[in-house]
Amino acid sequence: MKNTYLDNIRPSQISIVIPVKDNQLGIDKLLSTFFLTQQVKNYPLEIIIVDNNSSISTFVQDQFNGFEVKIHLLHCSKLGPAAARNVGANFASGEWLLFVDSDCIPTESMIEGYLCEENTAIAFQGCIGALGSDYVSKYYESQQIHRPPSIQDENGNIIPKYLVTANIMVKKSAFESIGGFNESYSFAGEDIDFGSRLSSGGNLAYAPESKVLHNFDDGFWGLVIRFIKYGKGNRLVQKKLKIPLYPLPFTAKNKRVWVNHLLAIVQWLCLLLGFTLKSIKLLTDKTPRKET
Repeated sequence: MKNTYLDNIRPSQISIVIPVKDNQLGIDKLLSTFFLTQQVKNYPLEIIIVDNNSSISTFVQDQFNGFEVKIHLLHCSKLGPAAARNVGANFASGEWLLFVDSDCIPTESMIEGYLCEENTAIAFQGCIGALGSDYVSKYYESQQIHRPPSIQDENGNIIPKYLVTANIMVKKSAFESIGGFNESYSFAGEDIDFGSRLSSGGNLAYAPESKVLHNFDDGFWGLVIRFIKYGKGNRLVQKKLKIPLYPLPFTAKNKRVWVNHLLAIVQWLCLLLGFTLKSIKLLTDKTPRKET
């Protein structure tokens, strides 16, 4: 029988967890925007930043330590955002874990959007928009890249199929019940795996009023690299959870912008390439080597 939690979420119950690798500028922007946009009444219990083997160690500037929120800086030696999030979550004192990525910018509704939800779920998927106005950023937003697909539960409710960790709120006890993120995902796919496993213990729900803005300033080549990684991650999820994730062709949702059609093709080809490369790697790893 699935568990549900009916207590209301309060800001003082929330621990924000932010993994980061080689993105000091992102942390600075995230924290400065956070304190500019959030009302004091909505301040969380704590903010936990987890440095994941940055080439130059992440630090918290002194100006951010004068607010009524404790900021913790932890270090995770095992590579991958899954391992870094687990370190932060295990340290957290809050009953709710708000996971945000270091390349995201808070909006005024980031925390407040979760507080207005009817709390009948163990995890909520917030909204993730695009920060920039360039053609790649607009494509990400129109395509709703970071909104997980919807499914219908047994009660007819529309719920997320899995979770995208750039903006999610998770009940800590539910997080612990499944052992957190699977750390064997070192590059991508850990959020699909996490959300899929989490859904077996309770309800997932959308929280559309909570919003962060994702910085896609890495442009076209960032898109290429990102979706090759996603393709590899999807192949690993398919192997581990037996979920069919072979990348099928699709079209742009905003068909009025011609460049979106090209980007949709590029996105699909990159997913296919990553999926294929990972398939070859998995096959190679299984093939016994001949002794010489």
